[in-house]
Amino acid sequence: MTLEEVLRLRDQVWDEHPLIVEGAVLPTLAIMDVLARVWALGRKIRGSIAFFAQPLTGKSSCAEMVKAEMRRKKPGCGVLIFEVVEDTHPAEGRLLSEILNQIDYAPKISRELAEKRTQVHRALLALSGEARHLFLIFDEAQELSCDEFAWLKSVINRLVRSRVKVTVVLFGQVELKDRRQQLKAARSDLEKRFMSTLNELKGIQNASELVPILKAIDQGSEFPSGSGLNYLQLLMPRFYQGGGRLSPHCATVWREMKKHRLPGVGTVVTMSTVAGFLANLFIVLRSQDSESLQITPELLMTVPGA
Repeated sequence: MTLEEVLRLRDQVWDEHPLIVEGAVLPTLAIMDVLARVWALGRKIRGSIAFFAQPLTGKSSCAEMVKAEMRRKKPGCGVLIFEVVEDTHPAEGRLLSEILNQIDYAPKISRELAEKRTQVHRALLALSGEARHLFLIFDEAQELSCDEFAWLKSVINRLVRSRVKVTVVLFGQVELKDRRQQLKAARSDLEKRFMSTLNELKGIQNASELVPILKAIDQGSEFPSGSGLNYLQLLMPRFYQGGGRLSPHCATVWREMKKHRLPGVGTVVTMSTVAGFLANLFIVLRSQDSESLQITPELLMTVPGA
């Protein structure tokens, strides 16, 4: 594309850009650690790993990255992100129906529990694809009750008997630690099955942890899909054409970004703060896009927080 073509495209899609709408899924060291752990766990016929995090740390973004990375690394596998909703009176039938709903199951869902179990099994069997490997990712997993974990165990056991590998990944708030203790007290087998490994997913804690995000903006991203343009190339085409990149300014960006961290989170900068700052940075820079643009501390001080 010529510079003029990129500029016209930028004007057309600016309001939809993942960075501008604060919806970009970008890698962090913590997220890359999660990806490595999940991939290593995937060698087992069945395995489970759990992560807890403070609010706004990027659990949902991490779940999306796990989904994309597992599909990339294991073509033909199935991935389901299950968004757990609190149920004060959990029932197996409702859980099974919700699984089918989140898969977008087309046939009519049976009212009979035994038939519903069969429908879930067949649907997940189909979802496991040619790879015969299913990654089940649960977001807000702290909302799963002990009974629901038991019902899920049954679903997974049936899949394993059908020679499907099942890898379970739990993402939850800090209350997931309490749920683990409840499982241990009520059903130690469930605690060992689902949460024998419980890790903390943290936000950005220093400049070096910001580097993968800025490098992804510089070169490891694409928007619109199929355009061949990375995020920086589209949002700041003149700056990019002149050799400008964001990652060399990581330390300067970090010094300003960390001033906007949320109260009560210590030295951690949450992913929502990162997303807000980056969106505002590019909004500020849009009118200044040029081959000679300098990313200075003074310029970054003009960028509002999230």
